[in-house]
Amino acid sequence: MMSEQHLLGSGADGQFLGDFRALAEATSIAGAAKYSPLVLRRLALFLVGYGGGRNRDAPLFELCHLVNIVDALGGDLAGRWQFFLGADRVTGAQCRGELAHLHDASGWLRDGFEWRDDGVAIDYDGDEFVVTFGRMPFLLALYEFLASMDDFAHHGTLNDAIDRMLAKNAEAAGGTHMRAVQDGANGLAAAMRQYRGRHLEQGMHDDAFMAILNYLRQRGDDSRVSFADEDILQFWCLHNRGDFRTYRRTYQRFADFTAAMAATQARRLGETAARLGNDWESGEVDPDDLHHAPAELGDFAAWSDPLPLLDSGPAAEIKFFTGAGEREPLAPLTEFGPFTRRLPLAFLRYVAFGSVQAAITTALQFHPGVAVETDLLACGTAETYTTRRALYEKLLVRLDRLRKATYHALNQAGGAGGAGAADERADGGVISLSAHAPERVFEAARRQGELASEPSEDQLAALEEEAAKAFKQIARRGFEAEDLDRDDRREGFRIGAGVLYAVGKILDGYINDLKRLDRGGGLEARFKQDTATFAVEFDKLYGVTDDRDRNAR
Repeated sequence: MMSEQHLLGSGADGQFLGDFRALAEATSIAGAAKYSPLVLRRLALFLVGYGGGRNRDAPLFELCHLVNIVDALGGDLAGRWQFFLGADRVTGAQCRGELAHLHDASGWLRDGFEWRDDGVAIDYDGDEFVVTFGRMPFLLALYEFLASMDDFAHHGTLNDAIDRMLAKNAEAAGGTHMRAVQDGANGLAAAMRQYRGRHLEQGMHDDAFMAILNYLRQRGDDSRVSFADEDILQFWCLHNRGDFRTYRRTYQRFADFTAAMAATQARRLGETAARLGNDWESGEVDPDDLHHAPAELGDFAAWSDPLPLLDSGPAAEIKFFTGAGEREPLAPLTEFGPFTRRLPLAFLRYVAFGSVQAAITTALQFHPGVAVETDLLACGTAETYTTRRALYEKLLVRLDRLRKATYHALNQAGGAGGAGAADERADGGVISLSAHAPERVFEAARRQGELASEPSEDQLAALEEEAAKAFKQIARRGFEAEDLDRDDRREGFRIGAGVLYAVGKILDGYINDLKRLDRGGGLEARFKQDTATFAVEFDKLYGVTDDRDRNAR
């Protein structure tokens, strides 16, 4: 169903889809659909935040006007539910007929309402609002969704918001009060925001997400939203005077966009999962094949920064990384993980020119009214791409030494049982090392993940010798040989082992990406081009052109 694609494309979860399907699959006694495909499409767009024009909650404002109309025709709570929920099949003509029936029975009970050929007009102290009959089927579908969403958990909230609105109308002179309708719409909007927050993928219905999505769609094939390094830079150049003022924020929002799209892809695959079995001609999938299926965007959805694991518990007692020299340059790389691998040049810009822009904004905060230094605006302080590559290569060497030292610590902790054995805790518990056997983890890391076979005895002996030497060379907190038999120290190194492996995999892969970019002096040439581009943009954003601008700054 096309309407459901709007929900899936916006990260709707199973509850959201179930609530929508209850409306979409409702039928009349004769078996016809209760709501037309057009109404359902409009409803789906509104529910995910895209169908309200300039104000995404405008349909709720319209709904409150329609409730006001039904109330003015004598529709009490039972009459309201009959009008909004009692129809067998909802059309514009059916809505007109129901309102005409109410009008014939009681007429207008309040002033300010006028029956017209295309709908009903309401006069609010000189401000007129018209609800057309053609619009009403959509508003009835919206009302039914609000009443039934989360298994009817919000129907009380819906009734309370409407009752408060009608009570304010009753107190107003003439019986019609725009402020009351606005307050009623705001109450419904609050409930709708909470529902979206619970059941839509975070970030997939905010303004930044839509700005990126619209940019990507305008740039090429409307059905695809893939992008390259240059797209982030071009987007920033076009939008850096608004919410995307800094390049780092822009990069972050593209990363968020990618993660959200990855979650959506996972949901779509879940909704359209193939049947398991061996009859591939009928579309069945052998379960074993699932282990070898490409993840596509899955890495982005599954990635979690491993470094924070070193900040608490037993791992915090071991100084795996120094602050400024090691962890600081590694932190942004591990924060974005697979996203850095997908767009290696965009990440270099994040590091190099993001730092320059941060320095500019800091200078303006601490010295308002003072012109930004010319060298900063010209990006003269930017770290070159080749310098960053050399730093990462240096860190990979240090990381390799840390992995070997950690291997030694775990191997020693394994005692006579060997590295892959299980050790008993003092409290009778068991520390299982087999899942992350050190020789497997660290030899695999050293060979870039090639796990075709276990290392030979000679290779393992050589690794153990190298590891022992590396451990002795590290003079940091936690790397004391006499403490390796402590349970908490073992656990700290076990946690650290997983972190070092994850960091090493990203770091090693990213260095290879940079090597490809640097063929034929590519990194140096790209740095010069990017310096010119960022210098122009920084001058537009922060440069001082005359004394008037200087005084204003």
